[in-house]
Amino acid sequence: MIPLVSPDQMQNVDQRTIAAGTDGFVLMRRAGAAIAAVLRGRWSARPVLVLTGPGQNGGDGWIVADLLARAGWPVTVATNWAPSTLKGDAHRAAARAGLSPISLTEALSRPHTLVVDALFGAGLSRPIKGPPAAIINAVKEWGAAVIAADLPSGLDGRTGQIHGDALTASATVTFGAAKPGHFIGEGLSLCGDLHIADIGLDLRSDDAAAILNHPEAWRQDLPWPPRAAHKYDRGGVLVLAGPRHQTGAARLCAEAAARAGAGAVTLACRPSAADIIAGHETAALLAILREDDDLAALCRSKRVKAVAIGPGLGMDEAARSALRTILTAQIPAVLDADALTLIARDRSLRERLGCHHVLTPHEGEFSRLFPDWEGDALSRCAKAADELGTTLLLKGAATVIATPGARPVINAHASPVLATAGSGDVLTGIIAGLIAQDMPPHNAACAGAWLHGEGGLAADPGLTAEDLPAEVGAAMAAASQARPQRARRLGQR
Repeated sequence: MIPLVSPDQMQNVDQRTIAAGTDGFVLMRRAGAAIAAVLRGRWSARPVLVLTGPGQNGGDGWIVADLLARAGWPVTVATNWAPSTLKGDAHRAAARAGLSPISLTEALSRPHTLVVDALFGAGLSRPIKGPPAAIINAVKEWGAAVIAADLPSGLDGRTGQIHGDALTASATVTFGAAKPGHFIGEGLSLCGDLHIADIGLDLRSDDAAAILNHPEAWRQDLPWPPRAAHKYDRGGVLVLAGPRHQTGAARLCAEAAARAGAGAVTLACRPSAADIIAGHETAALLAILREDDDLAALCRSKRVKAVAIGPGLGMDEAARSALRTILTAQIPAVLDADALTLIARDRSLRERLGCHHVLTPHEGEFSRLFPDWEGDALSRCAKAADELGTTLLLKGAATVIATPGARPVINAHASPVLATAGSGDVLTGIIAGLIAQDMPPHNAACAGAWLHGEGGLAADPGLTAEDLPAEVGAAMAAASQARPQRARRLGQR
């Protein structure tokens, strides 16, 4: 498990560690040494510009400058905060280095190809202006490689939002634990390779604001069929199709549920859509809904363990009635696409949601469910899950999964090739297939997001949603062996 700790809580961790007897300057030296180690591991000795700010982050930068200078690197420190004005450990770090800095304005005319960003840390909450903003823009224009201390300056460590402007780092070194802002918002785009340096902080399990998704957290619940399994022992999924011209989404969903291991997948459709589905679908069973009670009867079947509803469902009264039937049946269900829009429009449907439901909105669908909400994805997703009493998976470049009573989970294991029509329908099917095999909804959502992302990572840029279900089996095998890859942990130095 990789915990994600908010900047405010990390300050508490720092204070707790120091109170327990570890000198703050020792922590700063370890942090600076970790940055220098990553830098020296990636680049040979060359001129380097170290940008330092007024706080602890700047102190880390002074340590880096000192270590590199002692190793024979040509080092220039640029800052608008003279060493004599610094306080505490940052002052000690600058005094120990004994280097004469130039101003940020002077640095504008001294282009470098390698820059250490130690201007501002994770707690920044206001836009960067003046000389710091100017040097950030200059570094971008130079095309310099950047290694960031804690986070790229300008990136909010809690929300992943940019305050004014921010650098794009080749690598970021953070300390003790990663922060939510490394992964949500603009974090994934700006942080580059993330290294977590163990500098001896007194971290505890309850410090985490969220958890980075990884199979370690849910692998024990990932279903594998026993040798003597019957198809109905492996769980049955019911997928609802909509109008004749929208059956593709439901068919993608059904195939994904089967690829996730469900032993029997049934596609339920209106009579008008039956010939289209029968002509394209070979693995799924076909159920034609001719009478008003046909869907309710399917839900009562002991062979149906989970429902996927929403992809291609439609927005007419027949779709609304089908959704109401599913929610009334109190059967585990994954709701996406049109089902979410119907819920947003009909309060009586929303009131039928419960802990056995998983909602998978993208940002547009989320805004229809909660039109007046603002803020970062992590806090909004957690709040929505609590309000609805469901598991909620908010899709994005980094997906957030929240369930009442559990820490939110951030899934950064994904690929931009997944940004293609129908990809979300596949995710819905994967999650439903896992739930049908008795995986708890929260873990099924986390596993589904990871497996979906693994499928995208294994594919080429020409991926279409039709290609994606075929990747699920290999993704499940990868999950059984996966080790953390997104964040590299460094030992103490």
